[in-house]
Amino acid sequence: MTDRRGMSNQRGREAAFELLYATHHRAILAYCARRCRRWDAWDAAAEVFVIAWRRFEDIPIEDARAWLFGVSYRVLANQRRSAGRRARLLEKASHDRAWAPLPDEQMLRNEEDREVIVALSRLSRRDQEIVQLAMWEELSASDIATVLGISRAAVDQRFTRAKKRLARQLEGDRLFARSATQAVAKEGGDI
Repeated sequence: MTDRRGMSNQRGREAAFELLYATHHRAILAYCARRCRRWDAWDAAAEVFVIAWRRFEDIPIEDARAWLFGVSYRVLANQRRSAGRRARLLEKASHDRAWAPLPDEQMLRNEEDREVIVALSRLSRRDQEIVQLAMWEELSASDIATVLGISRAAVDQRFTRAKKRLARQLEGDRLFARSATQAVAKEGGDI
């Protein structure tokens, strides 16, 4: 039998968790949705908050958001590994090497967004993750260090390198597009 003090502690924990959920669920879901298919994002976000409930006492009060992003990062990594195992099993079962799951298409606001997303997709997963955490999730370098489990100095170094690689990729894509446009124009064709 639970005494009154135990019931009030439980209610306090539930209220604190509800506040945590209300404050961060949208950001965690958006983080997941930018990294996987929409229906998988909902599952991943739910799993993040199940873990948060189980480990509620472990969540640092000042860094709750970064802690949740770190859990999200690991949940999505587990999802990717599981999806990879499923894909390999399906491949073995069907002997169809052409099958591969397609990511859910995202709406793009304009051509510049499309260019950046295409250039970003050509970077390594590690570079993509650090750019997305900094630019899309708007996490500080300290928070990114917490999410990825690396030092702040490593974050600064990786982010600087990733931005340079992204800039080179964007410039290369734009040069290619210009030369293709000029070649078509010389031949008098339509683009």
